Order: sequence, then structure tokens, then C-alpha cells
Amino acid sequence: MAATINSNDSKPTEEDIQLKPWKYIGYEGYSSFLASDDEFYVLRRFNSLNVRVALSLQDEISVLEKELSKIDEDYSRKGAADVNNGTLRHDQIDRAELLNRINPKIRYYNDFIMQQTAMNKYQSAPRRVIKSIRNWHYNHEYLAIDKDEQSYLEDEKDLISIVSKDKLPVRRLIDHSRRLRTFSIWKRDSPDIPDYDADFVSYYSDKRIDQFASGIIVAAGVIMLIAPIWILQWLQNQVYKLVVITLFVFVFLLTLSLAMATKPFEALGATAAYAAVLMVFLQLGGSS
Repeated sequence: MAATINSNDSKPTEEDIQLKPWKYIGYEGYSSFLASDDEFYVLRRFNSLNVRVALSLQDEISVLEKELSKIDEDYSRKGAADVNNGTLRHDQIDRAELLNRINPKIRYYNDFIMQQTAMNKYQSAPRRVIKSIRNWHYNHEYLAIDKDEQSYLEDEKDLISIVSKDKLPVRRLIDHSRRLRTFSIWKRDSPDIPDYDADFVSYYSDKRIDQFASGIIVAAGVIMLIAPIWILQWLQNQVYKLVVITLFVFVFLLTLSLAMATKPFEALGATAAYAAVLMVFLQLGGSS
């Protein structure tokens, strides 16, 4: 009689997963965790190693360049056989062969430098993200992935975020605070979380946090526009009014510089316009 296998018997239990996470989680589970949020897509830049490879390629091409210069010098020397140095179609065999050797090397070198230029534009991985990834390994007792293969997380300065996000300074401030970024109101459901990660991994809505950060900026802007008008209307002394304007202009400039991703000249321009509005109101208030 043929034997049958119950599908429930083939499914690992929680105890099985805890005892052998390298078997039941492994790279499949680790890759799914890293792919669950763009910020977790963190890899090494290999900055020093890439520089060393670039120097090696540069040196190889430099050697070939000197060989080419030597050939050109020999063929251009007075008293040597007359060689046409003004043709590529009928060039000397040794020089043509050398150029053919240089061609793929210098093309690879150029491509490599362009790759490095693009690589250097990636932002360094935030420490909190690295800590979250380490916590994943900790929750699985550092056994889901081979210890040598998870050691890349130790070189924090060399880690980069492959999918970087441009965030307002207010949003970055929220991210730096564990208490702020883990508010229950930001929490979102993620049905794709496997059972073995359900107790350890929580996901939060970037959209909700960004909306909250934008709300803070809008509220601050409204206060900065309305508050000085009422204060100036209430004050009678011109000196006090100038002090109030100076304070609000200074706070406005700080708000633009620290709370928003504005360039220095943009911040100064906006501050100048803000100061002009307050000065106009001051003059209107003085003439009334």
C-alpha cells in the first residue's frame, strides 16, 4: 500500500525554526526581510577596495602608455628609418597591436570610474537601519545566516542605502527618535510578515509620518505669519516692534535652514521677503 504524507507534518513548527533557523529561514527569509522596506536594502560600498582596483587599472594603463610613447619616440628619432607616423590605417604592427591592447583596458577603466562616480552618490546607511538589521539577526540568535556572511554589517562607514529617500529635516528628526518613529498611529499592517518574524518586526507608514512632518511645517509657517502681525498691532513702542520683527525674522531663517531642505540663497531670499512683509505692516501700523 502506498504511503501518504500529511502536508501539516512537513510544515516546520516554531520549535523547529528556533532550533534550525539556518534551514527554515536562511537567505530566503533574510532577503524577504531586506526587500520588505527600501531602507533595509543596505550593501557595502567597498570604498577602499574600489580605490585600490582603480589605482591598479591606472598603473596598468600607465605602463602601456609609456610603451606607446617609447615606440613613438623611436619612430620619430632622426636617423632612424622613415616611418609614416601620420597614419592609422597603415600603422606599424607593434604600435597597432599595443593600441589594441590599450583599447579594452582604458575602456574598462573609464567604465569603472563612471561606476564609482555613481556609487559615491549613494547615501550612507542610517545607523538606526543598520541596528534594525542587526536586531533581526539577534532575534534569530545569529544563526539564520552564517556569521561570517553577516559580518559585513560591522563596517558601518562602508554601508550605503541602495534606495535612498530625500527627507525633510523634520522627518529625519522623527526618524532619529525611537519613541517618535514607533508611535502606534504610524503602524501599518503587513500581511507578508512570516510567522517567525511576526513578534519581532513592525512596519510603519512613511506616508503618515511625512504628512505629520508636513503638517508641523505648515503649522509653524502659519504661526510665523500670523503671530507677529497681532503682536505688532498690540505694541505701541517702535523699538519694541523692531525687536519683535528681528526675532521673528531670525526664527524664520532658522526654520527654513533647519526644518526644510532649502539652499542658503533660497532661505535668504524667502527671509528677505518675510522681513519686507513685516516692515510694510510696521509702516502701516505706524501711520494709522
